[in-house]
Amino acid sequence: MVKEADSVALQNLLDVQTHDSALDRLNHRKATLPESQSLAELNDSIAELDADIAIATKNRDELAREQDRLEGEMGLADQKIQREESRLFSGAVSNPRELKALQSEVAMLKRNRGAAEDGLLDVMVSKDAAEATLSSLVTERDHKAAGAEALGRTVTSLVGAIDSELEGHRGGRAQAAATIPADLLELYEKLRSTKGGVGAAALEGGTCQGCHTRLPSREVERMVNEGGMQRCENCRRILVVV
Repeated sequence: MVKEADSVALQNLLDVQTHDSALDRLNHRKATLPESQSLAELNDSIAELDADIAIATKNRDELAREQDRLEGEMGLADQKIQREESRLFSGAVSNPRELKALQSEVAMLKRNRGAAEDGLLDVMVSKDAAEATLSSLVTERDHKAAGAEALGRTVTSLVGAIDSELEGHRGGRAQAAATIPADLLELYEKLRSTKGGVGAAALEGGTCQGCHTRLPSREVERMVNEGGMQRCENCRRILVVV
């Protein structure tokens, strides 16, 4: 049972309610900042681009290694073809069977070299496309990263301003709450938790500002005459006659 509360304590309770309502609004605003949501989405997009860049880099590097391998094979093939053709045209081999075998060997080497060259051209085309894709992804990632950095500064500024307001209301609430009897404050907190954040409201012009219900004139007159802590007969919030 709440003991009698004087008018000063009740007025301070309204101040506590004002600060609590402001704190609720500010915390909700801080948690739902559109800029914060946009920044989160932008960071998600950057993370996806980082993953795509890793895949594109791996693809480009694999193609570069394949290009190096094929170029190495072609270099070795050129050396072998040159060596075998030197033998073929040097006159060192005169046996017809050996000459025919050597001619076949040179022809096969040239075919293999041609196939490697065709493969190299395909790989070079694919590598150029992979490099273009990687460059495009990096450019897009850098652009979004710059946007995220700028947006991050905006979010930091907005959150800082909200935190400053929160700190001011916390201080004001603590100062007002210090003068309120513990049992009254406990009732207020209990009501606030079940009444959408509003545990105390002013009675203005015969209307409860908590539920916006106009009370019977006789009930209002009784409250005014009695003074002290009153409760709205409709919503049961603490009423403060102002």
